[in-house]
Amino acid sequence: VSEAPKERVFKEKEGLLNRRRGAMRRRVHQVNGHKFMTTFFRQPTFCSLCRDFIWGLWKQGYQCQVCTCVVHKRCHEQVVTKCPGSREAASEEPLQVSGARFNINVPHRFTVHNYKRPTFCDHCGSLLYGIFRQGLQCAACKLNAHKRCQKNVPNNCGINTREMAQALSQMGISGDKLNKTKKVSISESPSKEARGHERSRSSHIPMIPG
Repeated sequence: VSEAPKERVFKEKEGLLNRRRGAMRRRVHQVNGHKFMTTFFRQPTFCSLCRDFIWGLWKQGYQCQVCTCVVHKRCHEQVVTKCPGSREAASEEPLQVSGARFNINVPHRFTVHNYKRPTFCDHCGSLLYGIFRQGLQCAACKLNAHKRCQKNVPNNCGINTREMAQALSQMGISGDKLNKTKKVSISESPSKEARGHERSRSSHIPMIPG
């Protein structure tokens, strides 16, 4: 009997800045299995959703504690892909938008790549270090990632997450509201309002004389 996949946990490294914070707790923002927390970045970092640079001097953006993906504070609610390290992703339940179900599950085809100019990881947003064979690139969508980030990259090959998030935003739907649908029991009795509408409809139905 195969064991259920265990949820990965990302542990933030202890540093001078973290020690100064002491016992001050930071809020966790959960979106599609991601556990985002405000984070200070010591090096130039890019957002994995909109691909723009994350500006600021202190706690510039959000980083998932599990899969280490990095996003702007303004972008974290628009993340539509599930966290690969969460139990929710292991269940592989399709996302729901306005009652419609869709599933984002297109694996990347990563190969080792030599970069001729400075390139940043499209997942964690940090620089790909090295002289040659610095990281991985998807043969289909050209997404770049560290070798250490490969297991954390969601299966969203060919999906423009930025445009998808913008489309959902225009519909008034954010990533944190996906899959949050009301469950109705089959045996649940209709509400008084529903019974009232039913009686009003039946009263206007013409009777066919026998």
